[in-house]
Amino acid sequence: MPNLYFWEPENQTHGILHAVLPWEQCNRVIDRALAIRLGDEFPSRPNNGSAHGTLAILYVRSEEANEEWTAGFYRIDADVTEIREGLSSVKSPPSPVRR
Repeated sequence: MPNLYFWEPENQTHGILHAVLPWEQCNRVIDRALAIRLGDEFPSRPNNGSAHGTLAILYVRSEEANEEWTAGFYRIDADVTEIREGLSSVKSPPSPVRR
């Protein structure tokens, strides 16, 4: 399952894992057209000309790569607020405990 990180380059963080999503949910949250492959390693600096703001980074492991997504890291060019809203819409509520 792909990992979704939020990265704040101005704070020099390495990214904070926010979600591990099955492909079906990932495709609903992330628009493939907005993804730019960055390579095989987590970026050390932003490559979009901006060092400000939070960036969404998607990581696809080699064993999870498919026809649309090759293995590696992708910058998601979308508003992080919209991605967070998308995440909240796909997270299912916990199952009730039956006794």
